[in-house]
Amino acid sequence: MNISLNAKQYENLSPSARAMVEEKLAPVARLLGEHEATALLDVELAEAPAEGRSATPTRLTATLTFGSEVARAEAVKPTPESAADRVRAMLEAEVRRRRGKEGAWRRSARRAKDWLRFGR
Repeated sequence: MNISLNAKQYENLSPSARAMVEEKLAPVARLLGEHEATALLDVELAEAPAEGRSATPTRLTATLTFGSEVARAEAVKPTPESAADRVRAMLEAEVRRRRGKEGAWRRSARRAKDWLRFGR
């Protein structure tokens, strides 16, 4: 999985914090199966408006492209670490949900094919 991190609007992102965000989001790749090698994860890190909080929160937005599917997640938390944890959980849930879906047409076609093979 290729990870692209964009932190242009985030002023105080250290190289260790950048590596930590990439490390926290990398486990999503294990759920992709055959799409793991071609998957692309675009991560954007920015400072969010304070909205009454004492610290400046961090907005982390991630877009995961695998196969023909696109999954998006966004979190606003006080630190980049906590935002990365939340985004990872959201992306994992989205990938699990999409991976298990199968269309009604394909499901019924599979049943019909199995029924036709019954006499063999």
